[in-house]
Amino acid sequence: MYTGELIKRKDQTKEVYQVRRLTMEDLNEVLKVQQVVLDTLENKERLQPLSEEEFTLILKGDGLMLGVFVKGYLTAFRALWFPGEDKENLGRDLGLSPNEQMKVIHQEISIVLPDYRGNGLQKRLAVLVMRELVENTSEFEYVCCTVHPFNIPSLKDKLAQGMFIVKVKEKYAGHLRYILLKQLSVEIVVDHNTKKIVPLADIGEQSRLLNEGYYGLEWIDQESKQSIVFAKPKASNSKS
Repeated sequence: MYTGELIKRKDQTKEVYQVRRLTMEDLNEVLKVQQVVLDTLENKERLQPLSEEEFTLILKGDGLMLGVFVKGYLTAFRALWFPGEDKENLGRDLGLSPNEQMKVIHQEISIVLPDYRGNGLQKRLAVLVMRELVENTSEFEYVCCTVHPFNIPSLKDKLAQGMFIVKVKEKYAGHLRYILLKQLSVEIVVDHNTKKIVPLADIGEQSRLLNEGYYGLEWIDQESKQSIVFAKPKASNSKS
């Protein structure tokens, strides 16, 4: 699907990588890579891992996964899941009708081994997995995901894709998460005159603005103070 070159952090050597769609034959390697990354996290709450059963569902057709391989070994992957009628469908959290919930896809876990970070693999996989989806199906409309508010790399990754923070609530047994949304056929235009900057840690004020119809659209770091930029949408333009 795609070939590129990256730099291995350990010794700064250049290596060639290949990207391809993952299958059930890759399941054990996927689980190993996920566990390696989990073991490196100081705060395990910042990443919601997938179970073997969840990966199996995706790899058997209820989703789509792409992997990055270096010298035949999996070093990064990204997953989409089609939740359908599952109770975890984020369309329920967003008040979508049952029919619209069937048009929801979830951006699930995105993993890069520590030694291969800094090469833009998350961004490259984001582009490729969505391209693969759009080229093979037209039945989906809403791209949704959850992100821990203080998982900054993941949050920046999702916002860079044009997703908006539309809700903040407790998910996954009481863990705080942003819910982000992007519509595939509609471009949201925000009213920059309504911009408000809220400290990242002020979840209460962020929740208040989201309940008033604001969207979170940008993460910023000013004078070592992390904040989220909010604004109200003013128009929706069809991409068709």
